[in-house]
Amino acid sequence: MSQNANPLSNSEPWNLVADGYAETTMLVFEQFADEAIAASKLKPDSTVLDVACGPGTLALRLAHHAAQVHGIDFSEAMLAVFHNKIEQAGHRNIALHCGDAQNLPYADATFDAAFSLFGLMFFPDRKQGFAEIYRTLKPGGSIAITSWAPVDQSPAMQTMFGALRAIKPDLPQPQRAIATLENPEVFKQEMQDAGFRNVEIRSVTKAFPIPSIPEFWDFMVKGSAPIQMMKKGLGEELWREKEKLALAWLEETLPTRKMPLTSDAWLGVGVK
Repeated sequence: MSQNANPLSNSEPWNLVADGYAETTMLVFEQFADEAIAASKLKPDSTVLDVACGPGTLALRLAHHAAQVHGIDFSEAMLAVFHNKIEQAGHRNIALHCGDAQNLPYADATFDAAFSLFGLMFFPDRKQGFAEIYRTLKPGGSIAITSWAPVDQSPAMQTMFGALRAIKPDLPQPQRAIATLENPEVFKQEMQDAGFRNVEIRSVTKAFPIPSIPEFWDFMVKGSAPIQMMKKGLGEELWREKEKLALAWLEETLPTRKMPLTSDAWLGVGVK
């Protein structure tokens, strides 16, 4: 991995956040998962693939719509959480694999549909990620990929970064990354370059829960890999002091917001 690679393209942050992610972030992501599943119009006898499946946010829901679900992720901790959820739910149609989704361990033309919920966007080589999904899909198979929209389009993301800058004032303001999937034109082009037809990039907006400001902050801390990495770097004692600054910023800022806290994403769909 190059020095400039996104730190979220390796497994450490995801192993670190796995338990909290499953407790919190899954609740928001399930809303995006339902949009992706609905867009794919699955048949009951489908065999489907969930790329970068994490703790099963999408795959657990897919299990009710498909005959067989295969999930792959490089985070052993995420897959351990997922395995426990499979056992608790009693699913018998989900198979898990720990490995690199840029080199899928499946034969050509295996799947009727493939998904990646906020996963492929972090791949060091997205071109290879799309190519592998294309290879393993049957002709006519569908693809549904989600990626975050730019931070300045998402009030929830803006709020999170504002709270983090209260902790670390030298943290740079997030900039639009025009060469990534947060740019819908790049998103569409990369899917088409991989060979997908009828490609469409849709905007999806979902509400972010705020039962109370302390609960909102706790939700963000437990479920965010970047925040967990910051917390680990500061150490527990210093973190407890610093997060008081974030809570104070939230207490001052959130009541003045006129718009609801929402998260904005892109949903890319197409067929092989």
